[in-house]
Amino acid sequence: MLWCLYGLLLVLCVSPLACLVTSSCPEGCCCPHPGLLVLCESLGLRSLPVSVPLNTSVLSVARNQFCNVDHLLRPFSSLQELSLSHNQLAHFPRGLPPSLETLQLQKNRITYITTGALRQLGNLTRLDLEDNRIRTIQPGALLGLGRLQVLTLKGNRLTILPLNLPASLTHLDLNCLRSVPESAFDGLPSLRSVELANNLWVCECDILYLYRWLLSGRLKMATDLVCAEPTHLAHHMLLTLSVMAICPRGAIKRHPRIYSGFRNKVFTHCYSLNFKWIKLKLCHWPTHNIPFCQSGIVLKYL
Repeated sequence: MLWCLYGLLLVLCVSPLACLVTSSCPEGCCCPHPGLLVLCESLGLRSLPVSVPLNTSVLSVARNQFCNVDHLLRPFSSLQELSLSHNQLAHFPRGLPPSLETLQLQKNRITYITTGALRQLGNLTRLDLEDNRIRTIQPGALLGLGRLQVLTLKGNRLTILPLNLPASLTHLDLNCLRSVPESAFDGLPSLRSVELANNLWVCECDILYLYRWLLSGRLKMATDLVCAEPTHLAHHMLLTLSVMAICPRGAIKRHPRIYSGFRNKVFTHCYSLNFKWIKLKLCHWPTHNIPFCQSGIVLKYL
């Protein structure tokens, strides 16, 4: 059986025959590289073994029964990679060492991320929160992670993309989303890959920012996003729809970012679209019910 984790562990995959049990290795654990790599997986642990060397660089306590590890790992000042995956953590661990570069927390029971939870983790480059129960990430909670490159949030219960993501992100993976806030990706100049499949997209006016962003072709990524709502657009691919199918004239008229004070006027269709502007036909409907249309009305889409 191979033991493999991210980063260094991908290089240091070893078989049980190569596992060295030394005096500095906790009972039941595997220490193939003493002082560097300590693997204490699938042991039914509820607390951290006291004999884990403080100079450990890579530690995995995955597949155990940890409910709370707050401040237990603070003394490990050399720790760079940590796996706490497949445990029973109900909140993001507090008091983790600032030296961490990779943190795996997938398959726990975390429900929210507060603004201060990651304050000391400015060296993180990879954060995996896949398959938790996260419903809320407070705005700016991830902003202090100035070196974060890979963020995995799929398999959670988020319905909207978190605000103020780190500008350093290169890869983002998440699902269960229903919409993306205006300008959400504009502050991510390093972004190279976004996984947005298997989300529950609501194809209404609020999705037009994402629609424009996908059409801009900035990233080489899958664009076969499928609408879940409204009912009449369910199972349609987002980019096969027209703007007016997504945000029809009545919805545009009610939408505060697009329509403002155009009494007795109706937008009948959109015939051109670019990244910042929408050009519409603006039609008057007089009493004789024959519309008179002005083309070339240009509105800034805020």
